[in-house]
Amino acid sequence: MEFIGWTVLLVVPVVYLLVALAQVQAASFAVASAADAASRILEVEPGDAAVAHARTAVELALSDQGVDADPATAMTVVCADAACSAAVVRVQAGVDLPLLGTAGLGRNVVVMDAARSVTLAGTEGQP
Repeated sequence: MEFIGWTVLLVVPVVYLLVALAQVQAASFAVASAADAASRILEVEPGDAAVAHARTAVELALSDQGVDADPATAMTVVCADAACSAAVVRVQAGVDLPLLGTAGLGRNVVVMDAARSVTLAGTEGQP
């Protein structure tokens, strides 16, 4: 009986830690993938629809890894120069603690962030 008690006492926290680290790794991959996808779209597609398509790409990349984040607030695009021929795409998403996040505790304990610089479509060759 003592063996079972010690096993539970040691194994449960280790499994919890592994699950938490797996969620952080998934969020890290999702944020990096989302920033890459959004920057590729903005680099290739000109016009106002490019931002909407980039947000859709961010939503898909985040949902593929199970990250629950609103793409409207997760992605920001900021002009890098005065002419706005280049921009910085930043994607942020928070990671909740397993089991505690659903109870309202431990929400967004770790915030993952990825940024990519991009030359906007239709602005190549402009001074």
